[in-house]
Amino acid sequence: MIMINKTKLLGILNLTSNSFSDGGNYLDYSNAKNHVDKMIMEGCKYIDIGAESTQSGFSDVSSDIQIDKIIPLIDYIKNLDQEIIISIDTRSSIVADQCLASGASMINDVSGTNHDDSMFDVIKKHNAEIILGHLPGEHQQSKIINTPDILELLTEYFDQLVSKAKFHDIDIKKIIIDPCICFGKSGADNIKILKNISYFVERYARVCVGISNKRFSSKLFEDIQDNELNIISTAITSFASFSGVEFMRVHDIEPNQDAVEVSWKTLISQ
Repeated sequence: MIMINKTKLLGILNLTSNSFSDGGNYLDYSNAKNHVDKMIMEGCKYIDIGAESTQSGFSDVSSDIQIDKIIPLIDYIKNLDQEIIISIDTRSSIVADQCLASGASMINDVSGTNHDDSMFDVIKKHNAEIILGHLPGEHQQSKIINTPDILELLTEYFDQLVSKAKFHDIDIKKIIIDPCICFGKSGADNIKILKNISYFVERYARVCVGISNKRFSSKLFEDIQDNELNIISTAITSFASFSGVEFMRVHDIEPNQDAVEVSWKTLISQ
C-alpha cells in the first residue's frame, strides 16, 4: 500500500520568451516579482524558476543568460520569505551550481542529467534535491518517440538514472522522478503514463507531474478552449493527489491548491 502524503504544488516561473504557455509574460523583472508575490499569497511554498524553454523544437540557452535572469529572482524570494523552497529548471550544471550557492535547494533537470554529465557532481556538492526528467532527443526535433511500451521504456530509463545517482553517491531520498508528459510522447503514451502514475510512485516513491496548460491528448480536448485548460489541470491534480504524487508543477496556484485540499480532506476522512 502506498503511504500517501499531501501533494505539494511547484509553482512555475518561466523567465523565457517562448515557453508554450506563458512565454514572455515574466521577462520584465517587475512582472516576475509580481507573479512570485501572487503565488506565495495563494499558498505556494515551492517555486520552480527557469530561463530556458523546453517546448517542442527548443534551442539551447547559454548558462550566462540563464544565470543573469535567475539569480535576481532567487535573491528577491529569499529576502521575501526564507521558508520558500526554490527549484531551478535547468539542464546546465554551471547554472545549477551558481543557483544552489545563491539559495536554491532543488534542481529540475528535464534531461535527467543526460545533457550535462557534471550535474550529479553539483547535486552531491550542495546536497541538493533533484527532479530527473525524461527528455528524448526527438522532442527537440519536434518529433515523438515510437515505443511499444512507454512504461517499460521509462522504467528502464529511470532505473539506469537511479543507478547512476548511486554511483555518484547521491542520497536516493533526494531524487524525484518526472516522466515528462508531452515531452516527445504521443497522446496515447501520455494517457498511459497518467493512468499508471501510481506505478511510478510505488517504484520510485517521489514523483513530480507537470501537465499544466498542456494539451497532452487530442481525445481529451476536442471542445476545450485555451482559457479552459485549468479545468484539466485541476482534475489531474486531484487524481495525482489520490495516487500519491509528491509534486504537481503548475502555473495557477489557487485552483490547484483547492484541488489538493479537497483530495487530501477526502483521503484523511476515510
